Amino acid sequence: MPKCLGLAVLLAIAHAGLVWAQGFAKFDGQYVGELTLEKTISGDCTEPPLGALYPLTISNGEVRFAYLPKFGTTLRGRVDGNGVFKASARSRKGYVQMTGQIQGSAVKAAIESPSCNYKFQTKN
Repeated sequence: MPKCLGLAVLLAIAHAGLVWAQGFAKFDGQYVGELTLEKTISGDCTEPPLGALYPLTISNGEVRFAYLPKFGTTLRGRVDGNGVFKASARSRKGYVQMTGQIQGSAVKAAIESPSCNYKFQTKN
């Protein structure tokens, strides 16, 4: 009997881990969107070129977004089971943070830096 109980507990733990992994993996993929300069706080803010598209990648629940012309870094973070994410990094001029949400194939996010604020939105 104790051997069966131990096996049942082990299977329950394995199943819980699988469900947890699937919850985050459901957002995995590459989302391509446009950036819009929303606000200049100080300094030189680069207006993204007209029609330029930027990839936001999610793999195993990890968010990655690179906007090298302005920040010179890749923002990294996590997505939760509801599609809400936060990614950040240090840049030459301070801390950059991206917060957003995934709904189906649509992504909307805000990027805040010490000098500029941008909006990211997938192109549908």
